Amino acid sequence: MRARLRIDGLPPLLFSLVFALAAAMVLGGTLAYVLKPATLVAGRTQVLVIHDNVDSSPSTDGCLWVNGRKAC
Repeated sequence: MRARLRIDGLPPLLFSLVFALAAAMVLGGTLAYVLKPATLVAGRTQVLVIHDNVDSSPSTDGCLWVNGRKAC
């Protein structure tokens, strides 16, 4: 007499579909990790400092006084 392995809970087609989907997700994640672009920029980097010369107090509105009149 020969023994047979039988899976009653999950049909073989559904099991193979779930396995193929899991394998595709693992391979896709691995390829995405390997092929991702570098986040660091190679080469010389520069720091730009921009100075703001405008007075930020609320009393100034950006207009100039010329001959006793406001010129905006």
